[in-house]
Amino acid sequence: MINALIGDIVSIEEGTLFLRCGHIEYNLSISSQTASTLSNLSLEARRGVRVMTVLVHREDSMSLFGFSDADEREAFLQLQTVSGIGAKQALKILSGINVRNLAEALDSGNLKLLSSIPGIGPKTGQKMILALRNVLVLDEDKVKSTSGPRKQAHHPYSDIINALVDMGYDRRLVEETVDKVTENQASELEKMSHHDAEEHLFRLSIKLLG
Repeated sequence: MINALIGDIVSIEEGTLFLRCGHIEYNLSISSQTASTLSNLSLEARRGVRVMTVLVHREDSMSLFGFSDADEREAFLQLQTVSGIGAKQALKILSGINVRNLAEALDSGNLKLLSSIPGIGPKTGQKMILALRNVLVLDEDKVKSTSGPRKQAHHPYSDIINALVDMGYDRRLVEETVDKVTENQASELEKMSHHDAEEHLFRLSIKLLG
């Protein structure tokens, strides 16, 4: 497989990157996320660009897909393990949501967010959750998992977190928000009963979540 191409950006059109590598100019299908990343490069940075690739070989065609980073390529490959999702639809999904938000939606089971992606209905969204929950691990998450201790599974305010998730908020965002509020309000929470502390945290957290 062609792991990556290194060359100069000739042009970026809707869903397509034209990349010149030596005396060969390649035509790569890309997501709107990658298109945005590459379009924002300076003229100097557009030279010698490294684009991760996947070559899809069908009976009647060969297509080359390009990605701005390894995480997006991994998501592209993983999405195609879901029944009914092919290469073109996987790229369309990645055009509708960035990889970080996709991973968070899958891990938290956020069917509402997944179903809002163009071309993805509730049935396909449910398939994605069942097949890819806790499967799509980003590079930065791999580093975190090997460089430090993991958080305990039980959170002291898990009831608040679960309640906010049930309201439709993303679990990771909720956990980060509750942890932040808990840290900022530590002195106040010490003076309260657990029940009063929960109510106080809930009110402050929901304000921050919007």
